[in-house]
Formats: sequence, structure tokens, C-alpha cells
Amino acid sequence: MKTTGEVTIDAKYDALEEAKSEILIYKQNDKCGIIDITGQQKVEPQYTNITYEETADIYVAEKENLEADILDNTFTVKVSGMVLECNTEAGYIKILENDQTKYYTFHFEEKQEKDIFPNRTLFASKQNEKYGFVDKEGNIVVDYQYDDVTEQNDYGYAGIKKDSQWGAIDSSGKVIQEPKYNLEDYLLVNFIGKWHLGQDVYMNYYNQE
Repeated sequence: MKTTGEVTIDAKYDALEEAKSEILIYKQNDKCGIIDITGQQKVEPQYTNITYEETADIYVAEKENLEADILDNTFTVKVSGMVLECNTEAGYIKILENDQTKYYTFHFEEKQEKDIFPNRTLFASKQNEKYGFVDKEGNIVVDYQYDDVTEQNDYGYAGIKKDSQWGAIDSSGKVIQEPKYNLEDYLLVNFIGKWHLGQDVYMNYYNQE
């Protein structure tokens, strides 16, 4: 409603939230969509939740299968998948797309991990259903022998999984913890040396079992 009393949007929504000037995210019948200030439909109500990332000027529209569509400021779907991170400081989106981890800038230019993290020494690689690690030039540093791995973290360590057990390697690819931990119920696998992140990631503690 305008200050003059003129109704511009009918009272038919369960919830309305301003995303940015003259753009509103709404909920109707448990589904979210987007309209402008005149009530014109921009995005059909088909998502479980929509959030607007102001710094990036993008919309993250979540689906029921834990995946999401990423829309630009024209409401066009640019990429889809499971959003792992939206880093507004570094300016990238990390997304799991068709079982592959990919990085995009906020202009939806695809980047390699080595472009996003130039100081990393190891990069996860998959071959014949097994994982190993390569350097920036693509040279094999750790043979393809693991069932799963994590990316190298800020401390230089990466997780390695074999026979359902997790361990860790250092920045040179040396095994510093043989796989021995069952971390299947953990939200995040992350190592600092032989210590792994606790099950409750919000507690932010590392331990050895």
C-alpha cells in the first residue's frame, strides 16, 4: 500500500519480504516466489525458500531435494546444484553440480580451485572411481587410491577416505594420519594434523578418538 492509501499488492500472500528496492520475496501455499512492487510475477512460486545475497546481487532459490537454483538480477537461472558455500568476501559460489564440486564468480564465470585458492599445493582429482591429488600443473602427487577425499584446507591438510575410514595428509601429500576414523555421521570432515573436527561443527573443536 502506498502512503496515499492505494493498494499496489493484494493481501493474498502468507509472507512478504523486501529483497531490494521494489523487489519482494513472497510465500504462498508454502512455496516461495518473487514479485516486483507492482505485484508483477518475476519468479513463479516453486521454491521452499529464497534468499537474496545483496553483495553478490543474486538469489539462492532452494528446492525440496536440498539443491538450489542460483538466479542473477534478471531472475534467470544461471547454475543449479547443492550450494556448499557463498563467499561474499572472496566473491565466489561453491556448488556441487552433478557430483562435481565447481566454483563460480558472482558473474557466473566458472573458475578452477587453483584460481580461487592460489596458495594451495594439492588439488583433488578423480580417475577410475578413485581419488588422488595433483599439483597446480596437474602432476600426480598422491596416487588414485582413495574412496573419497576433501579439499586441502587453510591449514594445508586434506582428508582421505579408504574402506569407510578417514585419515589425513599434509600439504606435501604425506599421510600423517592413516584412515581410522568413522566420520559418516559428521556434517563436515576437516583435519588439522591428526585431529579432526568434532561432530557438532558449531562447537568448532577438534579431537582424536
